[in-house]
Amino acid sequence: MPLFTRETPAIPVRGIHLDLKGLPPTTERLLQLPQLLAACRINCVLVEWEDTYPWHCYEELRCETAYSDETIAAFLKACADVCIEVIPLLQSFGHMQNVLVHDRFAHLREVEGGTADVCPSKSGSVALVVEMIDDILESHRGITRIHLGGDEVGSLGSCDECRKVVESEGKDGLYLKHIGPLLEHVVSHGVRPILWDDMMREWPEGALSELGDRADLMCWAYRANPFERVTPEVMDRFARAGVTMWAASAFKGADGCDVDVPKPEVRRANMAAWVREAAARSMAGVVATGWSRYTTFLVPCEGLEASVDMVALAGAVSWDGAADCVSDEEIDSLLTRGPCAELAGERFIACRTASRQLGEWHGSEWPFRHLLNHAAVAGEPERLDRAELRGLLNRERQYIADGVRLTEAWKRAHAGLVENVWIDRYCAARLNRARAVIEPWLARTEEELRDRV
Repeated sequence: MPLFTRETPAIPVRGIHLDLKGLPPTTERLLQLPQLLAACRINCVLVEWEDTYPWHCYEELRCETAYSDETIAAFLKACADVCIEVIPLLQSFGHMQNVLVHDRFAHLREVEGGTADVCPSKSGSVALVVEMIDDILESHRGITRIHLGGDEVGSLGSCDECRKVVESEGKDGLYLKHIGPLLEHVVSHGVRPILWDDMMREWPEGALSELGDRADLMCWAYRANPFERVTPEVMDRFARAGVTMWAASAFKGADGCDVDVPKPEVRRANMAAWVREAAARSMAGVVATGWSRYTTFLVPCEGLEASVDMVALAGAVSWDGAADCVSDEEIDSLLTRGPCAELAGERFIACRTASRQLGEWHGSEWPFRHLLNHAAVAGEPERLDRAELRGLLNRERQYIADGVRLTEAWKRAHAGLVENVWIDRYCAARLNRARAVIEPWLARTEEELRDRV
């Protein structure tokens, strides 16, 4: 069935999340993306720059391939040219690893040695985030919305001072102690803040009403049935409190922290469920997230270039209002013909194919199971069958060789689309896992065999 058959879209605001801390596109590719997204009927980009942003307040927050001010401006213009709203996403509470890992900010950690969460009881915490917000607002002039993250603050209430606040005001009171001034600062600039919803799912309606006056909530859950995590009862409570809600599905980055391609059947079901719910509840919009790392310190998961079909699916489902009328063949046709041919086309097919093949190799557990199931490896060196072990050695060497071949193919497919340093690191993350287990064992076993000849 043809895509985009409705005269008007089922969801007015149809967003894609670009998480740039995993496999950031080259400047040239970044500036092509707005046209590709517009062809997929996307009209909103939630862009999480993190260390790819050219921070002026704290230059140590930049990675080695951070974009220039000129690139940021060119990207914003490219989005405006095709009527795509840009909503920058800035972590402000949890997931602050890129900031708190630096000794300069260590005194603001909620837990000593922990770099995830900023402490709401330290006055410098709000000041730090305000400086970062102002940096973003300066370069993103004219925006009407900003996403301040705020999810998965796992250590909230851990330090002595925070524990006292929790005892007297509850965790919602402690959360608002930090996030409240940030919301007021953003609103004073004429910008509407958005927060993830997970920390508020058990809040009383009074606290939700206080928050809802100053911020929207983006409800996120990435399973095939998202309402196992965000229940209708939770959303009903948000609605009664007058909270403006968004929905967040996922087009990638939700099927495992080290996978190489998304699971289409799960992504399709998740998107369709959220689109139906968003339409029924008149939510502000639907954003399909695309996480590149589960946290700053984990290896990158599947890349954007291997997941462009899921971007197109997100656009089609959000426009047409259902997933059952969107075929894989129509999606591939959209990306390989017409205006998308130069923007995706054969490069997308090559990236998806290379990623699928690498994922099949990378996801295979048989080499590790074979190794660990041998008594000689598991701690009984006297139980060594030399003939069998020699055969196993050859299979393990071939496994590593296959990984080298497949990562080289992955590099060729992504060349020019992602900076080389990140291409190399992505592939190293796949190969090093296998090598870390297999190669030391190969060396020990070969020595053992020599000794027993």
